[in-house]
Amino acid sequence: MSFPERTADGAELAPASEDVVQVANEFVRLMRSFTRMRQQFLAAAAHDVEWSAQMVLRCIAVEGPMRSSLLAERLESDPSTVSRQIAALVRDGLVERRADPVDGRATLLVLTEKADGVLADHEDKRNRHFALMLSDWSERDLKRFGALLERFTNDFNNHKAQWTPARDETRPTLAEGND
Repeated sequence: MSFPERTADGAELAPASEDVVQVANEFVRLMRSFTRMRQQFLAAAAHDVEWSAQMVLRCIAVEGPMRSSLLAERLESDPSTVSRQIAALVRDGLVERRADPVDGRATLLVLTEKADGVLADHEDKRNRHFALMLSDWSERDLKRFGALLERFTNDFNNHKAQWTPARDETRPTLAEGND
């Protein structure tokens, strides 16, 4: 007897149309390309800031000074992992800890001028790469793709909690399958 697959919140997964399958396949292909490109980009960068550190710096740059706990929440990362990353960034002169003006017992994470330079360099290289890559796209195509990509990203983020299907209780676990 076959049971329908369900998401973590119990919703039944419907069969995917060919168009949805194509989007899913292209997304996976893009992610593989992105992983390879990320390694090449970081190897060519003038600074020596790891990708995860770039994400931390970018989050603080976009959202402003914040506590480490909020940063971990925004990055959807374990607080101890973020704490280690912050310690390294402080040591490297990219982040400073400052007293929180609202609660002097707490500290806020603030970018330094050095971090601003690293982020500006990263953004400049990224934007020049995309400008070259998209140079033969029309303005209309760029605007439409940008809007659709924003929508896709928002939907992806809004549905990621449902990404992991709930384990069907009738499906054997790995330990049961080894009997």
